Amino acid sequence: MNKSTVSRVLIAPGLEENDVRYATGLVATDPFGLLVDPRGRLHLAISALEAARARKTCPAAILHTPAELFADAAPRRRTLGAQMLALAKKLRVRAVQAGPYFPLGVARELERGGVKIALTEAPAFPRRALKSPREIACIAKSQRAAVAALRAAVRAIRAAEVAPGGVLKRGGKILASEDVKALIERELLARGCTAEGTIVAVGPQGARPHDVGSGPLRADVPIVLDIFPRDKTTGYWGDVTRTVVRGRATERVRRMHRAVRGAQRLALAMVRPGVESRAVQLAVEDYFRKAGFETKLSPPGRESGFIHSVGHGVGLDIHESPGLRHEPGRISVGNVLTVEPGLYYPGVGGVRIEDTVVVTKTGCRILATFPKNLELSAG
Repeated sequence: MNKSTVSRVLIAPGLEENDVRYATGLVATDPFGLLVDPRGRLHLAISALEAARARKTCPAAILHTPAELFADAAPRRRTLGAQMLALAKKLRVRAVQAGPYFPLGVARELERGGVKIALTEAPAFPRRALKSPREIACIAKSQRAAVAALRAAVRAIRAAEVAPGGVLKRGGKILASEDVKALIERELLARGCTAEGTIVAVGPQGARPHDVGSGPLRADVPIVLDIFPRDKTTGYWGDVTRTVVRGRATERVRRMHRAVRGAQRLALAMVRPGVESRAVQLAVEDYFRKAGFETKLSPPGRESGFIHSVGHGVGLDIHESPGLRHEPGRISVGNVLTVEPGLYYPGVGGVRIEDTVVVTKTGCRILATFPKNLELSAG
């Protein structure tokens, strides 16, 4: 929690849900509120239905149920805003900080009750960026699941037959992006993970980095496989990407792949404690430029080259701090980051290679990896 003389309020579920989960370990179906007082004590405004579980999950938290907050009033359903206002009054809190995603309705109820709210961009729990050994183990488990699913996907693409016209078939049926995504999801579920937004993008689809892909897979063109599972129990994510070609890639795609592999090697060598995040981003941009790969960020929808950041933090959110991009800040021991340079050209496709790493005292360590070969031959 940021050092402050002002209490901080957060609401879960919602966009602050994982801040609350980080602080308390608690996930609930119904919304509940967290107030962190200036001494760092956790006060939970929570229903009686969840109180016993909350006490077990976060014994350090001080629980406040509606029956306790409104002991002198007639029993009736109370809004979360009313509960948070009653909690603030009970604790004699007259001013609080809230993040940019704090619900407007709750904020207005607090303000009508005389509690001043100051919005802040500062993270509620900056230490989320520094992962504990337990958190690293949780992310590594999800990453191993991602690699296992990737292995199954690559195996299926490699084993596919190339039909006339270049369409891939498996067991006499067209092998589509949707088929490979279903295979990936089954592999992840078998390992206690779920996945949403898995990318299996073929050919020109891959030139749009977040296009999940659809339709028949084809030979001799790049297929981007981006898998980011979340463990159903712990809530921690993994993230891995490879780009493959079933058959023979064009010389242009081979050059793109060589450049992306080289850029990733450069970035991985730079990721170590004390290095500025933007230094890695600038180095990769310069590498691609010198390799002859121009980047154009316009017009919208036709961007090309290296059009995104080198990487992002991974934890209870799939994208969290710190990132490897144009922003101030230095890499620290315990950061968990993706390193994922890529090149994208409309009409050709995309090439991206991604690993998730933990920052150590001397550099970084890949949590779970997979070969980075481009071309897949039959067999």
